[in-house]
Amino acid sequence: MSDFRDSRRSSQSGAANRGQAGRSTPQGRSGQSSRSSQTTYRAASNRGSQNAHSRATQGGQVSHSSNRPPQRRRRKKRGNPILKAFLAVILIIGIISGAFYIYLEFAIGTGDAGKLDDDILATAKEMQGNVVNILVCGIDYDTEDDGRDYSEGLGMTDVIMYVNFDLANGQCNILQIPRDTFVGEGVSTGGTNKINAAYSHGDDEKNRINNLARVLNDQFKLPVDHYVTLDMSAFKIMIDTLGGIEMYVPWDVYDDYGNTVPQGTHKIDGATAEFIVRQRHMYGTQDIKRLDMQRYFYAAVFKTFLTFPIKDIAKVAPAVISYVNTDLSVKDMLSLAISLQKLDSSKILLGKMSGGAAKYNGQDVYSPHVGPTADLLNNYFRAFGTAVPAEQLSLQELEPYAGWNDEEPQIMGSLNTGE
Repeated sequence: MSDFRDSRRSSQSGAANRGQAGRSTPQGRSGQSSRSSQTTYRAASNRGSQNAHSRATQGGQVSHSSNRPPQRRRRKKRGNPILKAFLAVILIIGIISGAFYIYLEFAIGTGDAGKLDDDILATAKEMQGNVVNILVCGIDYDTEDDGRDYSEGLGMTDVIMYVNFDLANGQCNILQIPRDTFVGEGVSTGGTNKINAAYSHGDDEKNRINNLARVLNDQFKLPVDHYVTLDMSAFKIMIDTLGGIEMYVPWDVYDDYGNTVPQGTHKIDGATAEFIVRQRHMYGTQDIKRLDMQRYFYAAVFKTFLTFPIKDIAKVAPAVISYVNTDLSVKDMLSLAISLQKLDSSKILLGKMSGGAAKYNGQDVYSPHVGPTADLLNNYFRAFGTAVPAEQLSLQELEPYAGWNDEEPQIMGSLNTGE
């Protein structure tokens, strides 16, 4: 307040002085009085002309500079219009970006997934910042899929991916966990004994994500720092909003009604993508082969994301945001997205949990192959962590009826070319 009052008094004092200077006019003719009440600049000019007249007279010459009209004020230079336009555009972009950020903060929530409890095993504090482990789930509410139980309208986590992002070394490894993975009778699944039912049928009805995170903690010994759940319907909407994506289809995909997508690279829309990733009756091993096809789809999505311009992110976000639940902040999501976009495709690996088709109580399930699964986790999904031997895992192994599927992770780039 003192500064404001001082500056105001200074302004008032200056105005008073200017007023006194205007009233202190020399005595004489009215015209002279009028001229002396001109602005300071013009008065100084007149005084300067009078001095010049006096000097000229003493030199024997008469100067008529006192009769010259008052000089015009110089016109102020205008700023660079291009620079002003550029700054205006930057300001507008800043305002729009800020508004979009605030919109995302309010639009993204946790929904039925809730929050991860404090007792959920997370990355050790001394390693946080170097690595982050994210549980990503696609929830399917499709009641027309044969053999699926969607009672209570809660859906199933038919896509389960564990993302190990090694920030320190610039490496991202993604583990596919088959939806029919056998978890035993000790996990609440509504009687299916399959991992995809743990989310909706688990004991925690307020924070459902804890039901699935605990299975990863207990049976896989994997930490979970954050999660993202996505309604499977959003994949179709997202692809259509982008105008389609380019996908390599490794083999012909068809159904019993004559619909076919031939092997090769195609630009596909949302309906075609859904057709490709849902087909399973054409495969002898059903879900195992469909899981392999979905890997090619994920690779196509990642390839598109890695070249995402900002305008496309702004275009897609409003269309899919209502289908997403997560405990990540917008700041964290943007930071991870930027880090991911900087990665070369050779630094992104997609792996599938080792296992095989088996029977349990008359139902088809996917049995973990414990030894190779332990090796897979230790080699690719425990960055900065301690290796866990197979005997310390709580995975339950059954006898497969069609052999084991033990594969090394694939480089994402190879999935886009079929190499």
